[in-house]
Parts: sequence; C-alpha cells; structure tokens
Amino acid sequence: MIFGNFQKRNQCAKPFFIRGDVFLFFIIVLLSLSLPENASAAPPKKGVYHPVGKGVTLYRISLAYKVPIAKILDANGLSSPSALKAGRKLFIPGASAVLAVEPARPLSLRERQDLEASLESEERPMPPDLPALSTKEKPPWHGKEWDLIWPIQGKINSPYGPRGNRLHAGIDIASPSYQEVKAAMDGEVILARSSATGYGNVVVLRHDSELNTIYGHMNVIIAREGESVRQGQAIGGVGSTGRSTGPHLHFELRQYGKPLDPLPRLPMTIEQLLEDPSKKK
Repeated sequence: MIFGNFQKRNQCAKPFFIRGDVFLFFIIVLLSLSLPENASAAPPKKGVYHPVGKGVTLYRISLAYKVPIAKILDANGLSSPSALKAGRKLFIPGASAVLAVEPARPLSLRERQDLEASLESEERPMPPDLPALSTKEKPPWHGKEWDLIWPIQGKINSPYGPRGNRLHAGIDIASPSYQEVKAAMDGEVILARSSATGYGNVVVLRHDSELNTIYGHMNVIIAREGESVRQGQAIGGVGSTGRSTGPHLHFELRQYGKPLDPLPRLPMTIEQLLEDPSKKK
C-alpha cells in the first residue's frame, strides 16, 4: 500500500517537472527578446558598393579608391582579379563615397611597336646623366618610393649599370627553370609576348606613376594582356628564352620610359643584411 501511494505521488510529480521545463524555456525566450536589437549583431562594415562598368579593371578601381587589390578581393570573396565581371557591384572596404573609375586603356599601335622594339636588347646606349649610387649610404628613397616585392628569390648574376660601354637596363636574377615569377606590384598587363629574340617570352606590367615592371626570358607566360594582377600573383615561370645563356629572370623598372635600378628600390634580402649589420637599423 505504501509503495502504491509512493508510485502515485511520483506519477503526479512528473507533469510538474515538464511544466517547469516549458516555463523555463519561455523565460529564456522572453529575456532574449528584451535585449537590444543589435546587441549581438556584428558592426556594419564601412565601405561602398561600386558598380563595375564595361572595360573597368580591378586595378583601375584599386587605384581610384587607393585600396590594394588583395583587400578588395578578400572583401568580395573573389579568388583572382580576372573573376571580376562588368555589371557587378563590388564592395570597397573603407570607402566613403562611390567614385568615377576610367576604363583601362590598351596600348596604341605605335606604343606597342615602340615597346616591343625596346625589348630586343637588354643593353642600350649609356645615358650621359647616369647617377652614381653610393654603396656606403642608403638613398633616401630606399624601399619607400614604391611598395615592391622581389619577383623571385635568387642571386643577382648581372646588376643594373654599365656593361662595357653600354647600360644593362635591369637586373638578372639566377634561378632554376620554371620557378614561379610573381608580380612585384599591383598592376595591369599591357604586354604578354612570346618571342625567340631579345627578352624572349616577356610580360610588361603597368603601374601608377607611369611605372612599368618588365619580366623577361620566361619559359611560360600565365598572365594575359588586359587583365589586372595583384602583388605576388604568379605571372609566369623562369626560363632561358630569347637572347639568354641560361635560366634566369631579367627584371626591369622603367618610369616614363627610362630605366631605373631596381635593386635599391627592392626590400633588402637576408644576405644583404648579413653583409652589413648596420643596414638593419
């Protein structure tokens, strides 16, 4: 009899615990509804949506808004600059207003002919005003004029400067064949040419400030004319095409058509720092 009464009490208690759980659930729901609407929401991103017009490249958008290509790609979930299509609204992080962006301008026939003619030889007449660089002091623009990276890592087997009575207009970086060549800066491809003469298979990128970077003697070209490339993106592979005696990359800077020494404008390598500890400062 006692067991029977206990069983009855236990059966009667069970609905009480079920009702208690339901009551607790509603309390939690009511508390969550009473919180501020945006208490747990992530803060909105600052930026604007730019409508991509026909012929407008990601590099041109990057220049107009002064936002690196990699940052725009990341904000929009794009894998590469070539994934951009006209008609899309592109989120520009950090921007406060939509800006006008001019379409990319391809080379004219005359400009292309002049550029191709200049790629038939790495050497050119020695300019009378070639500046003499001090090896003891860093120039004031060292590493600050442009945000360049090395297109490949390797030993420089032929520097910029006099070669006999002519000027070697770039630096030759030794490397095994097919090592990946990377864009030294964000830019746009204005020339991607396969040739058995001069610079061989060569890519020319155009950047802001009328600056071009040139990558010669490649075995394979990945970049395509008219597309944007981000800094560090693969544009080809090292080779020995054109006038070359072995696999290497000829890397060149030209501003307003005039060659510049790339070495002082590139980040210092570990080898350079080890050669002179004072350069670490």
